[in-house]
Amino acid sequence: MSIHLLGGGWADDESAWTGRFVAEARERAEVAPVIACVLWAEDAEEGERWHGDYRDDLTRLGAGEVRIVQLGPDRELRPTDLGSADGIFVGGGLTPGYHRAIMPAADTIRGLVASGVPYAGYSAGAMIAGDVALLGGWRIGGVPVCPEASSEQLDEVTLDAGLGLVDLVVDVHAAQYGNLSRAVAIVHASLADRVVAIDERTSLIVGAGGLVVAGEGSVWTAEREPDTDRVSVAVLGA
Repeated sequence: MSIHLLGGGWADDESAWTGRFVAEARERAEVAPVIACVLWAEDAEEGERWHGDYRDDLTRLGAGEVRIVQLGPDRELRPTDLGSADGIFVGGGLTPGYHRAIMPAADTIRGLVASGVPYAGYSAGAMIAGDVALLGGWRIGGVPVCPEASSEQLDEVTLDAGLGLVDLVVDVHAAQYGNLSRAVAIVHASLADRVVAIDERTSLIVGAGGLVVAGEGSVWTAEREPDTDRVSVAVLGA
């Protein structure tokens, strides 16, 4: 069982990162796996426009059935949505929306992952995976800490209880959107002790073997230095 935290971004060949999640689901299933693909959108018609892209992407990487679960403001994730799935894939979009709709089924997700079902979180799905979820925001104490485009419709950087799959606070689109500065600012403001920021086309895989970086980019870590106000930044290369 592994948790695959994907930093976002699309590519023609994603076998090095998203493909590793599908391969793990396939190993569990021993045949073409059933993937529960959980998506959120403000309205169902908007969400349906992405169904083909996600389905084609996961199928190309070796999934059998891709079961789309479309969530929205009036549709929360139900435990029955995940029944018989060999892998759980949570997509990208507005992170606060995903958080509100998926947290009611957090116990079910944790139970399935504990039983050996791999989890992949793409962008928003990665941000809500930790014990503490980063929902968005671009200012801390009114001071900008990242581009406003990364705000997720929130002003102040906002943290909340997450799915509890990993003991990490996760940011995404790190190099591409300039979000590493938000990760550093969160630690400097003592909102979290450690934040990882994942580049697009890159995954941080958390499993029995520890932390593995896969894909084209890097995973950046921001962590407070002991007994100081300084924040150290390190890079985990793929």
